[in-house]
Amino acid sequence: MNRKRKIILAISIIILGFITFRLFFMSYYYDFSEYLTLKDKIVWTENRKLKYSDFNFTTDPELKDLDARIGLHSRFNVNDPILFRSHTVFEPKNAKISDTTDPRDLRVAQVKFDLLETYRRRMEKEVDSFRKLSVKDLKASDFDKMHRRYYSDFKKEWLSYNDSIYNIRTLERLEKKVKNELK
Repeated sequence: MNRKRKIILAISIIILGFITFRLFFMSYYYDFSEYLTLKDKIVWTENRKLKYSDFNFTTDPELKDLDARIGLHSRFNVNDPILFRSHTVFEPKNAKISDTTDPRDLRVAQVKFDLLETYRRRMEKEVDSFRKLSVKDLKASDFDKMHRRYYSDFKKEWLSYNDSIYNIRTLERLEKKVKNELK
């Protein structure tokens, strides 16, 4: 009888240890995964402005001015309560610039980065409305679709400026619009 109790106790301790380890590991897994994803990117903040050193200089004749690689990163859990965290990111490893003498290049890259941040904030507001309404039937695919929709909307707006973005008036108008939205 003593031996059976020891075996049951040992198995219980092993199972309890496994469950505890799994819960502990999973709570940090997503943080660590997010860290690995963001570690070589610049996360948008109000005070951090892009610099020439954030780009890779290239003499590629195909590249007219610059290639500012930006994107949205989001992490979510649809269980109640909804957990959602997102970031607007700039990817220095993939960003290229061919001319460091035209200051408009940096302004264009910055306004593109800032414009995407406005779309990220709109996405956050939509998620906040789900929280307030206590929406229960959300799926991960709903967040994926929302993420793609906001990025697609950003791209459409950005492409509408693409031909005239180096026009100083267009650039100033867009900078003002974005600045007002970021207040």
